[in-house]
Amino acid sequence: MKIATFNIQNQRSIKKVACETVPRLMVIAGPNGAGKSTLLNALKQQHGGQVLYVGPHRNSRRQNVQYRSLISDEINMEKILMQPHINNNIEGMRLFEANRDPWDSDEALNYLKHGLCQLEIERKEAISAIYDRDGKIDKDSLPDIWTPLKELTENLLPHLSFNSIDTKDRNSIKCLWQVHSKNTIVDLDELSSGEKAIVQIFYPLIEQRIKNILKSIKNPETVVAAHEISVLIDEPELHLHPNLQLKIYDYFRVLSTEKGVQIIITTHSPTIVEYATSDELYLLRPYELLQGGENQLIQVASDEEKLFFLKTIFGTTANLTAMQPVVVVEGVKQNNSSKVVSDRKLYRALNEKFDRVTLISGGGKSECLKLIEVLGEALKSFSPTLKVIGLLDKDIVEVVENDKIFTLPVSMIENFLIDPYCIWESIQAVLEKTGISTANDLEKIIDTILDELESFEKERRVIHYLDKDVFRPHSPTDKIPEQLSEYINVIGEKYKKDSVDKLLQKSTEEIEAIKKGKIRRENYKGKEVINEFYKKYLHSTGYAKPIFVFETARHARQRRSVKTFFDTFFKAILDEETK
Repeated sequence: MKIATFNIQNQRSIKKVACETVPRLMVIAGPNGAGKSTLLNALKQQHGGQVLYVGPHRNSRRQNVQYRSLISDEINMEKILMQPHINNNIEGMRLFEANRDPWDSDEALNYLKHGLCQLEIERKEAISAIYDRDGKIDKDSLPDIWTPLKELTENLLPHLSFNSIDTKDRNSIKCLWQVHSKNTIVDLDELSSGEKAIVQIFYPLIEQRIKNILKSIKNPETVVAAHEISVLIDEPELHLHPNLQLKIYDYFRVLSTEKGVQIIITTHSPTIVEYATSDELYLLRPYELLQGGENQLIQVASDEEKLFFLKTIFGTTANLTAMQPVVVVEGVKQNNSSKVVSDRKLYRALNEKFDRVTLISGGGKSECLKLIEVLGEALKSFSPTLKVIGLLDKDIVEVVENDKIFTLPVSMIENFLIDPYCIWESIQAVLEKTGISTANDLEKIIDTILDELESFEKERRVIHYLDKDVFRPHSPTDKIPEQLSEYINVIGEKYKKDSVDKLLQKSTEEIEAIKKGKIRRENYKGKEVINEFYKKYLHSTGYAKPIFVFETARHARQRRSVKTFFDTFFKAILDEETK
């Protein structure tokens, strides 16, 4: 049965969740507590006995299958997943009887091994009946009932292949799989958690095909009409590597487009959310972030172009579906290098409340300012209350603050770490290798590094004041050569020696004022100071730089000035968010 539409109201954290046209493959993302599990449970109840349901607390137990337990009632995984309760009515099965909902352990998938073994018994009985009737069976004349299962593992678990059901020991029947790389045979219960989860989740979706093949063996004239099924899966990504998550999602698409299966999943997986198309991806929003009576469920984007735009400005779709206030900070985007300490990580290390916002690295200051405006407009369509705030470096030229823009009280985030006592605590594990005896020694070392960086700081300011220059021609085109000539003259004036010398004099005066005010730690380029200290005193100790930085940040979060600044910052953001 296909779920064509739904309207769920007033259930736990759901006030109103409606969808007029439910797609064949639907991905519902959203933050914890928004009501994703409640929604699937409500759909299960609304369409009781007609949809398959796989809950989030899937309990996989080892099962000893005995021959005598297979001659009981037929095990039908489709029907089991449609049931609201688990009933342990099969001899030898180890199951915990409970409701099948998001709040109890769900044992339904543990019927799988018994179900597969039961099919093998039926297959052998069917073959025996054919032989008794005809006196012979021609080679390759009968279809292989296990073909759908073999295709499933070939697509999703290519390192495995279904081998056979071993019935030699009637007190312990095995469901055997071959591990190609090891050329070994293992029972279903010996597979990894992820491998077993794949087989358990997807088998009910191919069970109909397997049983139809078995029916054709019993009676070649039997014509079985295929029926549509809808399956609700809560967090299919559990136990699965991101690459395997992509594989199963591709297989969801195959099933939903070719095999008459409708699939509705809820997920926290950034991999799945990022891979979903605009037709598939929906966002379940917490009702606290909406106005009264508004539908909590919204399609993230109406087309691929808009979805691509959202991914571009938010960095990832997961940043949007987190439904948290957005804080844009300066710095490069997160990369995969373990040696690069991104500003995002440092902010989280300096204050735990950054876990309550979505951090986005926006590049340089001007890029951040543009991004803040674009993000603010985009976020309005998802929540009227969520904000986009910029938290920018103080750096050389201060930015004018307003209700959207905050600046650090220091040049950049690393300046918070330039404290001798924080550094002293962070290097205790390698202290004997550094040649540093006391925290007072660190005070002198930091001052020496700042002295050595004075020329660098002067030149940094001169280059900043000169800024970038770009020639942009304009109409009329026949005047472009003249435009270029005028541009060259302007640039020549700007970069001539006298002009550069004046800027150097200006930067020298600024540095002198900073030195006089004893605020070099706050106003020099903090990243450079930290790099120089690490290079001179820690590089040879084997102390990894990322660990050093994070340990220093962990101690720096206790500094009064750091704590006061971030407390004030989050009071302005988070307290207003909860009003």
